[in-house]
Amino acid sequence: MADEKKPRLVPLPDQREGQGRRLTPSPEEAENSRPQGRRGQLLKASFILAVLLPTLLAAAYYLFVAADRYAAGAGFSVRGMDGGGIGGGDLLGSFTGLASNGSTNSDSYIILNFLKSRDLVEKVEVQLPFREIYSSPRADFLTRMDPDLSIEHVVDYWSNRMRTTFDSTSGILTFEVEAFTAQDAERVAQSVLEETKALVNDLSSQARRDAVAYAESEVERAEARLRLALSALRTFRETERSIDPAAVATMQMELIGNLEMQRSGVNARIAAIQGEVDQDSPSMRSLQRQEEALQQQIQRLRSGIAVNQDGKETALTSQLAAYETLEVERNFAQQAYASALGSLEQARVEADRQQRYLAVYSKPSQPQYPIYPERVLNTFLIFGGAAVFWGIGMLIVASVRDHLI
Repeated sequence: MADEKKPRLVPLPDQREGQGRRLTPSPEEAENSRPQGRRGQLLKASFILAVLLPTLLAAAYYLFVAADRYAAGAGFSVRGMDGGGIGGGDLLGSFTGLASNGSTNSDSYIILNFLKSRDLVEKVEVQLPFREIYSSPRADFLTRMDPDLSIEHVVDYWSNRMRTTFDSTSGILTFEVEAFTAQDAERVAQSVLEETKALVNDLSSQARRDAVAYAESEVERAEARLRLALSALRTFRETERSIDPAAVATMQMELIGNLEMQRSGVNARIAAIQGEVDQDSPSMRSLQRQEEALQQQIQRLRSGIAVNQDGKETALTSQLAAYETLEVERNFAQQAYASALGSLEQARVEADRQQRYLAVYSKPSQPQYPIYPERVLNTFLIFGGAAVFWGIGMLIVASVRDHLI
């Protein structure tokens, strides 16, 4: 009976619950711990795929596949006969970096575009086996050019093999050409420099022609006007049979003066003997006839009557008026022609002063070492770029997850 009345020891509920929490996690804790582990694994996998794998592939390409590329280039400046690349007229451009109209800076920008243009590629192809150079077996599969490409794609490929720089303040322009052998790099760079010189010479010649074209047209116009005036004057002389009507008029005025003097002498003799002899005397009649003849001759000369080859009477005053008109036109034409010739010479002098030439301070030379590709630098750049994009992507994913929860 004593054994039956002995109480049994039962653990308290709090003790059982405390012991249960310490021994096994609750369902909520187990569910929260699984996503965190899964997210960590996904984070590592994404880093490997997005950062490490591209970096390893790039490193393998640059170390074992990428072909060596040699670089050769030149440096020069476009100069003018009037005192250099940037003169006093381009002071604003030297401070702002902008080219003023007509300055050598604008020519430099033209050269920059020319160095990567189709015109340059076609001219280099005439001098060198351009497609063979850049489709060489030395090149790797990413940098080798297909020799059967169209000219537009060849120009795009050339843009990747050519580098240019331009300092607008000093006016210095440089370019660098890549090739897969040192000899080819030097040959291509030398050809590019020669074509650039030819371009500058063409630009200078064209500018000179444009500068003097207007002056030359004015000379031609003035010369045509002078020829027309001289032709009209020659036709007048042939038609009127008078070389210089003004000289003829002067001579006739002198003749009229002499006749007037003779007539005055005859009139004086008539007045002297008028009271001594009769009016019908032979001496008086002779003197009167002389006076009448002189008067008629004076009147005929004053009336300006002349007879041309057609038998028609033409007034000397009309001839003189027509001749003076033609002579004035000839004088004006001669003055205009002389002025046009002076303007043409001035335009030629100014055009000669504005001529451009290429001042080369660094000529292409054969490289000794391939500086491209920059294997270590490019590998680090790919790693850094991939890491940045991966980090940005992770931030976007985390932001979207926070908004969804």
